[in-house]
Amino acid sequence: MKTALLVSLIALSAAHAQPKWIEAESFANHGGWVLDTQFIDVMGSPYLMAHGMGKVVKDASTEVELPAGEYTIWARTKNWVGPWDAPGAPGRFEISVNGEKLKHEFGATGKDWQWEKAGPVKVSGKTKIALHDLTGFDGRVDAIVLSDDAGFTPTTDMRRELLGLPEKAPETSEYDLVVVGGGYSGMGAAISGARQGLKVAFIQNRPVLGGNGSSEIQVWAMGGTRRGLYPHLGEIVEEFADRASNSPAASPDEFNDKLKEDTVKAEKTIELFLNTHVYGVELNTDQKNIRSVIGLDTKSGKETRFVGKLFVDCTGHGSVGALAGAEFMMEEKGRMGMSNMWVMQNLKKPV
Repeated sequence: MKTALLVSLIALSAAHAQPKWIEAESFANHGGWVLDTQFIDVMGSPYLMAHGMGKVVKDASTEVELPAGEYTIWARTKNWVGPWDAPGAPGRFEISVNGEKLKHEFGATGKDWQWEKAGPVKVSGKTKIALHDLTGFDGRVDAIVLSDDAGFTPTTDMRRELLGLPEKAPETSEYDLVVVGGGYSGMGAAISGARQGLKVAFIQNRPVLGGNGSSEIQVWAMGGTRRGLYPHLGEIVEEFADRASNSPAASPDEFNDKLKEDTVKAEKTIELFLNTHVYGVELNTDQKNIRSVIGLDTKSGKETRFVGKLFVDCTGHGSVGALAGAEFMMEEKGRMGMSNMWVMQNLKKPV
């Protein structure tokens, strides 16, 4: 009996807590770091980026609960100039734990996304993790993992298990219409569908609606609507279009993101899913029609399968169609080409 008890105690003392996986995008306070969702389909996740145009940005931070112990810290990051063997590593940053900076500069080596190691550091209970930018030149962090096992090394395929996510994303009830993409075309499709009595899932991978016409990009609404033989064409757009004084405007507020969201939310049969990136498509058994699209919450990492009868691809890239297997092509001819719209202004004095 004593021998068995001793063995049990030894096993307990040797056991390690489950590693703590923290998605950078889930940080409670992003500080001056921005959420970049452009490369989810390339590297598998959104990430935080210190886009300070050369000026160091404010720390991003969050708090987690950890059992008392000594932890090694891993961060998935990338030296973004590495593929060109460029010197300088402009995207360098540090991590601090409870105010103590770890003795490692992240984002300074390698060519691809990789796990970089620092520590160990002793913690107990509530623990504050902070990202400290060093350059203002686009340092990036996908995830942070803390482990009390010195021999542990994380891999990206551990993400789902360590975050407690199901193997298969849960699905919604069936919608009449699923609209993917929250720019002007997506807004028009979703609102029009709702006004025809359809139950609509409206999915947008940014925190605001409007696409290029939002405060994030600031391309003003200067198209011709309600003209000639088509006096009703564009009526819905006129309900939420900006009246900006310039493009880009003196203030992002001129693009009125709130008006766009309020116009959509006024439709009782639209369910709006912001910060949700569609990265997958499931077909019906006949393999000819879409049954659902799979969306990733860019803040929590949770996934959802949106089931629908009809689907509208308003992504601007034809992403849903391509994922469904539709034939597509991209070519250089037929594009607008370079434009001076963004730089030609008379400011009367040097800037």
